[in-house]
Amino acid sequence: MLIDRFNRPLTSLRISVTEKCNHKCIFCHREGLLNYNSAVELSPEDWGFVARVARSLDIVDAKLTGGEPLVRRDIVEIVREISEAGLKTSITTNGSLLDRYAKGFSEVGVDHINVSLHSLREDVFKAITGGELKRVLSGIEAALDYGLRLKIDFVLLSWNKEEVPGIIDFAASKGLEVNLIELIPLGVEPDLYSKLHVEARLVEDYLAKRAVRVEVREFQSRPVYHLDNGVRVTVIKGFCNPELCAKCTRIRFTPDGKIKTCLFRNDTLVDARPSIIARDFNGLVEAFKKANSLREPFFKFNKGGLR
Repeated sequence: MLIDRFNRPLTSLRISVTEKCNHKCIFCHREGLLNYNSAVELSPEDWGFVARVARSLDIVDAKLTGGEPLVRRDIVEIVREISEAGLKTSITTNGSLLDRYAKGFSEVGVDHINVSLHSLREDVFKAITGGELKRVLSGIEAALDYGLRLKIDFVLLSWNKEEVPGIIDFAASKGLEVNLIELIPLGVEPDLYSKLHVEARLVEDYLAKRAVRVEVREFQSRPVYHLDNGVRVTVIKGFCNPELCAKCTRIRFTPDGKIKTCLFRNDTLVDARPSIIARDFNGLVEAFKKANSLREPFFKFNKGGLR
């Protein structure tokens, strides 16, 4: 297992398989990608090779994201390649194409699927994402019909903050978990961010009152509220949160095969593409090791406080 100089193990990959997307979310941070060439996205077989090398280094999880990963017509094959390499594989999607691929995902070993659902009101959902709420709800139903485990990703905004109880009730009615995510400023114009941002701690007061138990996940020190209706709500605060950074065990891959050590950094990219394309096992191991040596918490505590 690779351990960075801050004593953080490397156990997880977040793989952006494409930057293309069929929604236009107002807060999209594009996984922090810059100068990306969409013409050279890696193939399913490429990602299978990456997964086999990762597994040899005791990496155990892979989260597939985009853009919107389901705009890739070979997404089921990508999942199959990674799962067969031995990684527990999950997907983050806007859900609009989920009904098309739910059956395939049920056959290739998806551990769970995160579906972005930022409002249950059609007009608000449209304003936030540019998409159609009914398509996402249809995708959720299709996934449940095939027995897939789902989590709802809900980005907390001034536009939807009053919907938190409704989202929790919806999750309870479907047997879903909820990730409640505080908005980060990456990719959002400062004026818009100031209008949209709501501190997650304000909602945590509500969650605490309804919780029968609260735990803290080891990964990124995420608090999990077990509510009175059986729903588990995980609160994710990714900005100015040194506790999260101190427990981060993840690196990221760009669609064209570069290793990105942190969402907020582009100055530590490691180009693993040549080794991937050449199927150079040792070369890719060295790329992982180099990326791991560059990992560090983006937000840290020091004697004077946060930096």
